Amino acid sequence: MWLWKTTRRVKYPCANRQRGCHELFSIEHIPEHHTVCVYGKLKCPFKLNKNCSWIGFKNDLKEHANDTHKANFHESSFRSVSFVDKIINIISYFGELFVQYKRIRDGRLYSAVQLIGTSGKASKYKCQFTLRAANGIEQISKMLFVQGYSEDWETIFNSGKCFCLDEAVVRHFLVQNNLDLTITLYRV
Repeated sequence: MWLWKTTRRVKYPCANRQRGCHELFSIEHIPEHHTVCVYGKLKCPFKLNKNCSWIGFKNDLKEHANDTHKANFHESSFRSVSFVDKIINIISYFGELFVQYKRIRDGRLYSAVQLIGTSGKASKYKCQFTLRAANGIEQISKMLFVQGYSEDWETIFNSGKCFCLDEAVVRHFLVQNNLDLTITLYRV
């Protein structure tokens, strides 16, 4: 019995330590962590709208996104101009990788940004969404915290931790079926 109590108090490293995960866990929390560790194998975020079948490590995702999804890969803040149902962008900034997802659902436009990392690390970043009208005067802007990669998009969208506008409002900002939506990332 004393051996089990001692084993539970000891902190063990993640199996992905050599790839960059420096987290330590008690023995009963390691399996749970391994299911969400971003230093383990990841599926390409573009699996959601382009059915990309790439699976690899976080360190290789930037190269994959730049080679395979060049139009949706950005090295800093960027403008999203398309008004299609689902859009995914990967952003390499501050030495990190972020995923921006935009979706139209139930008559509303939703968009959020995730850090490919833990929620704790994600809380060190904010993203600003700025939607501008063609006249250059009217705009809607909202600043939000970046979300962690373990959260699924539906949870983020349902929780309100996202940029969300009624489609009727968004249509006011459309010019030839395009939006002038700028996403800017900040360190907190």
